[in-house]
Amino acid sequence: MTPNHAIFRHVFSESLKVSGRTFDYLPDVGTQYPFIYIGESNSMDDMNFDLLGDSTQTVHIYAERTQRAELDELTSSLLNLLRLSGRAHEYAISFLSYKQQDAPDNTDVLPLIHRVLDISFSYNKGDIQ
Repeated sequence: MTPNHAIFRHVFSESLKVSGRTFDYLPDVGTQYPFIYIGESNSMDDMNFDLLGDSTQTVHIYAERTQRAELDELTSSLLNLLRLSGRAHEYAISFLSYKQQDAPDNTDVLPLIHRVLDISFSYNKGDIQ
């Protein structure tokens, strides 16, 4: 398994602990808000056959504009779980940082907030020191 996929699967499983409305695709219209969508990922290894590197997983959280407190609670809970993470399948991982961006989203009948979290991890095939 690649480090990107291991981290994707780990973030997905941790997100399910925070909200049962976690998806690896954008769900259909009519899905109850708020929900979490585990989206894009990228990594840069150190030219060592995936033994050591950094990976960023993008997480999208959609909520109604009036659900800002729930949105913040989901964000905080997920980030706290990920900060404590030490393994993603056969990789040792360490939470490095995250970037957050909120944008208004009018793609639904209700005005939404679309939060994007870019969460960065370091990984190696053994143990993080």
